[in-house]
Amino acid sequence: MLIIPAPRFVEQDSTQPIPNLDPARLSGDVAILRLDFPMQPADYFYLSLNSTVLGGTHNQSFNIAHSTASLRILIPTNIVIASAGTEVQLRARILRGGLYSTAGEARINIGRLPIVVPPDQSWDFSDGTFQGWVAQGVYVSRLSVIGSRVVVNQFNNQATSSHIITRAVPVTAGRTYNCSFEVTGSTAVSDGSTLHMTINGSRIGPDVTTITDARRQIGTGTFTAATTGTVRLGIFNATVPSGQHGLSLGPLQMSTTP
Repeated sequence: MLIIPAPRFVEQDSTQPIPNLDPARLSGDVAILRLDFPMQPADYFYLSLNSTVLGGTHNQSFNIAHSTASLRILIPTNIVIASAGTEVQLRARILRGGLYSTAGEARINIGRLPIVVPPDQSWDFSDGTFQGWVAQGVYVSRLSVIGSRVVVNQFNNQATSSHIITRAVPVTAGRTYNCSFEVTGSTAVSDGSTLHMTINGSRIGPDVTTITDARRQIGTGTFTAATTGTVRLGIFNATVPSGQHGLSLGPLQMSTTP
């Protein structure tokens, strides 16, 4: 019998006895689970996500083709957040050599209040990742994090308009939020980009134009949350240029008005 630890969501916190998963930390179409257990070729893995909410239950199983020190499992985000405000259970088992071994059950609260969220947030990209920001539109698979900056470096570009990146952020009803980002261009002459900040796709700040490599400019935006929950903060390029296109986005911030 194998001794298998319980699976866990990568984004869950360390609250005891039952950890919490804040839906605002999930970006993209899938939530990632991790099983810290070495898998062998021909192992068969089974996972179930059990919920009391309609649409919140999920099952999957698959063969292992190659040895791996741990296992990453993807579950559609919409299935996970369907259970917001409730507790779910994760159960896993492995079939190896004709014998089943079962992992310990994992219990997780999905966004069950209270969730302690710091009112001020900052993303500096210093760890080399996008820190939850997701490329959008024509920028999908065309962004990099270099030197604590989100870098756009495109050639043979087509003129259009598109969000560059967006991120889910938690807000509280009635609170006013001030947002900002830094930007520079890649050449001494602007490529014609015109950037502004958005919430849920709607403009919240003025245009940033004439973007060159000569100086860093600050884009800003302000909004007041109508409801408590999650909104999507974004940077939009209203005039994505044709041909060469280069931008460097620096620290992004969101703070509450005192």
